[in-house]
Amino acid sequence: MKSKKMLLVLVFAAIMAAGWLAVVRAVSNTEALEAQKSLTAEAEGYMEKGLYVRAIPLYEEALTYDSERNDSIQEKLLDAYLAYDDFSAYRKLAEYRISQGTASEQEYLNVAEYYMGRSKLKEAMELIQKGIKQTNSEVLAEYFEANRYAYGIKTTKYEMILPTNTNSLMPAFNGTKWGYVDAKGKMQLDFIYDSALPFNSQGVAVVSMEGTYYTILQNGDKYGVDDGAEYPKMTDVTAVSGIRILGQRNGAYSYYDYDFAPLAPTHQYSRMTANACGAAAVRKEGRWGIISNSGEGVLDFVLEDVAVNSLGCAFAGDRAMVKRDGSWVLVDTSGSPVSDGRYADAKAPESEGYIAVADSTGRWGYINSEGELVIDYQYADAKSFSDGLGAVLTAGSWGYISERNEQVIEGMFTDAQPFHNGIAQVEIVGSTALITLKYYAAE
Repeated sequence: MKSKKMLLVLVFAAIMAAGWLAVVRAVSNTEALEAQKSLTAEAEGYMEKGLYVRAIPLYEEALTYDSERNDSIQEKLLDAYLAYDDFSAYRKLAEYRISQGTASEQEYLNVAEYYMGRSKLKEAMELIQKGIKQTNSEVLAEYFEANRYAYGIKTTKYEMILPTNTNSLMPAFNGTKWGYVDAKGKMQLDFIYDSALPFNSQGVAVVSMEGTYYTILQNGDKYGVDDGAEYPKMTDVTAVSGIRILGQRNGAYSYYDYDFAPLAPTHQYSRMTANACGAAAVRKEGRWGIISNSGEGVLDFVLEDVAVNSLGCAFAGDRAMVKRDGSWVLVDTSGSPVSDGRYADAKAPESEGYIAVADSTGRWGYINSEGELVIDYQYADAKSFSDGLGAVLTAGSWGYISERNEQVIEGMFTDAQPFHNGIAQVEIVGSTALITLKYYAAE
């Protein structure tokens, strides 16, 4: 009984204390405003005289009180830190304001410049992106576009490096044999293959040696062999698409497993693309059609041609460029036209970004995924956008433009592949080089 009485006393005391604190806060708020007014007035007097070392402590003391004036006092203190050339203190306060969602456009810019000066591009760009969302500032958007495309170029000794989806392990040709290199161009698997294809997401690739195809794992171990013991040998393998091999046997292309056994004997085509977005383009008797991942026909064989991207796919971003009735048309995965646009030539989409198309004069521009012209026809050649960049040919050299149609990587290459996962393969001075974006944000 005694313990229950004690508990009631404690609860009552807690209630009384809570009420008292509420009164104290109300009184303290009035006192805070007066104290802050006095302190900031004195600080401003010192600021006018350039006595920043005396103004700063007063602003800092004013912020030990809590009132609706704190935000404006913080702004005054930021100005004082800058005037006093104390950017370390400025940055700490600005980053606090950024975390609270009260920072100004200029605060984002100043802190981003701090990171840029210390080669922290990723931190700077992520901060600016946060600022764009918070303030909807066009100035921040311009800053982001002007700085996000910093890049490095790594020349290699290889004649060719094939693009892959992740670019973590890429087939490379040294002039005699194929091997695999990493994102820095460093050899990961010996150059012992007569041909080599990119690895799929399960870590399986197809290579050939002395007329025989093998599936291999990422450490180079052989996993399967097309030895001709049970089926005629493959005459061509074009991709590892999902968990299936796309290969030619007995003059026709079809799907096969990792041991080169048939997966879809009834599906035989004269050509086929890798699957993407749940669909693939296939050719039979001189015409192209579209099938789903299950092999079901989506569009009959009525197309004259299909554009294929750098990864061997017709589709990307649920779009493809197909040729029908003499013109190139943008279609969705059902094969239905997305718009009324008709083009003299076109490149396959590489991503959800802009798609390269040409007019009747042979000049190239770009449409978006809805078929709207977003960059006018002006380039000698162009490749579809990926990672926010499009390769364009001007004055005989390839470079890259942003979606704002601004050249962000100088035209100095004899050829340029689309970016994937922040890396692109280019030809320069007779060899292949790798361009790596120093900041890469996935689309």
